[in-house]
Amino acid sequence: MHCYAGLARIYDFLVAGVDFEGWADYLEEILRRFNHHPRTILDLACGTGNTTLPLARRGYRVMGLDLSPAMVAIAREKAAKQGLAVNFFTADMRSFQLKEPVDLITCFHDGLNYLADYRDLERTFQQVKNNLTPGGMFIFDLNAIQWLAGTTPEVTVVDEPDLTLIWQSCYRPANCSWEVQLTAFVREGEYYYKFTEQHREYGYTPEQIQQALQAAELKHLASYDAFSFNPIHTKSRRHFYVAQRS
Repeated sequence: MHCYAGLARIYDFLVAGVDFEGWADYLEEILRRFNHHPRTILDLACGTGNTTLPLARRGYRVMGLDLSPAMVAIAREKAAKQGLAVNFFTADMRSFQLKEPVDLITCFHDGLNYLADYRDLERTFQQVKNNLTPGGMFIFDLNAIQWLAGTTPEVTVVDEPDLTLIWQSCYRPANCSWEVQLTAFVREGEYYYKFTEQHREYGYTPEQIQQALQAAELKHLASYDAFSFNPIHTKSRRHFYVAQRS
């Protein structure tokens, strides 16, 4: 896993078209469906706070955790500008420990796909269980392995007045990973800087997810085709999972 200091500086540009309020709406629909009313929430792999801050605006007591200090710094700035009291901190989701357990833990926007092997998935789920209140819920998503496998090697160029991005992506079936080599040229004031980072996501099957949840003593309640309450199917691009600590 990497800290992606370069990506942090352009991340909000890359996800500008994502409806994060819609993600929060969907989360609340799931919570209503299972009659769960959390007061405290931890958002794992929170990045620059795009999935965390909408929850804070809705009145939840929210914390955000990310491995990248650069991402966390931006999230803190955004919370301060919006007058939101959110505790953002840097930690590894495979080994984090909260002072007090929370009622809900989330991990959105394929944060779990960045875990490099199944053992990391088990470790993360165990830490989730350890940091949930009894009856607390864990709601998360992953990119579907079928979608990752269906991507074709390509080069994408984004050219803006102050930003040029070059993405080279490919799928590697040997370890079910989707790799992106990102090169960016960014203008800040009178200066340009360049950075290159490699990003890699790994695919996990629904069976592996359920097995890891069971190993962590988290009860699997449901799996959904993203942003619906339909079952996962072969063409699902993103899967949502709902689990609960007994």
